[in-house]
Amino acid sequence: MRIAILPTGRMEWQALPGALGRLFPEHEFYSLPTQEEVESNEAIDFPVPSFTSCDVLRLAGKLCAADKLIERAVAEAIGDRRSQPADLVLIIDDLELDNIHQPAAVVGIIRQAAQRYLERIAADGVNTYRHTEALRERVSFHLAKPMIEAWLFADPAGPTNAGVSVSRIPRLKTPNDPECFCSDDPAFAADSGADCMAWHALPDDTLKQRKKKQDSRPIWLKCSSRRSLHPKAYLAWLCLDGAEKKCSTYSESKGGAYALERIAWDSLLAEIDHCCFVRSMVNDIASCLGVTPAFAGACAPETDLADKRRRNRLLRNV
Repeated sequence: MRIAILPTGRMEWQALPGALGRLFPEHEFYSLPTQEEVESNEAIDFPVPSFTSCDVLRLAGKLCAADKLIERAVAEAIGDRRSQPADLVLIIDDLELDNIHQPAAVVGIIRQAAQRYLERIAADGVNTYRHTEALRERVSFHLAKPMIEAWLFADPAGPTNAGVSVSRIPRLKTPNDPECFCSDDPAFAADSGADCMAWHALPDDTLKQRKKKQDSRPIWLKCSSRRSLHPKAYLAWLCLDGAEKKCSTYSESKGGAYALERIAWDSLLAEIDHCCFVRSMVNDIASCLGVTPAFAGACAPETDLADKRRRNRLLRNV
């Protein structure tokens, strides 16, 4: 079967098909937009933007990036863009720290986008049956909590594969459920960026220069109030290099993608009450492929496929 991955991050776009292909080796996984689309269209929206980078309650009832995700997913599920439609399309977004307390609200936004899509095509005189069935049977929505980098800390080789020196040992609070990520590293918590020589040396005389410098600000300095809860910031700090403009050698599209593609699923899903959102996604795929889930344990109720028969669902799992 063919499973399309529609992520909102470059790291996931590059690496998740390979990672999931190792878990389900007899099936094809590919990212959207496809490699062919990206190479043939420089103006393409790539990856499709996330809608969770702010408190999603602000998005209620409004057009947003979730609408683009739904449109692209339906197109792949009904075969508008390929002669052969996908058997399953997985929309995958980070929950993000702004929404860590409200995954149900995030699910609500993607449901609103699906409803708007169906209402819009109905208003255009399109028979909605095929689109409704595609959404309900072949499109799912899943979350990485709080973000995809958290997964790497569950893999003993994850940080090293992402570029962290073997001499730098991650310090995490225990018990360490990656989806409740919390670092316990006094040096990370106290870092002021004093060693970021290249970043400090960037000019800031003009508005353009100041914007460029702000954009290059080390990520752990941008999230000081919630620094300990930010896996991407901790990963970047563990790769600290003052000679780099962003003060880190960590790269989502290089080290991050390399580590994610090689993720140790058995470590990530070893604890039955950890990584519930990850397990929801893996079980959803297993159900579509007609195989028994490889990892027992709890699933996140917000994205669990177990309640697939509920009447008001708009997507396969929500």
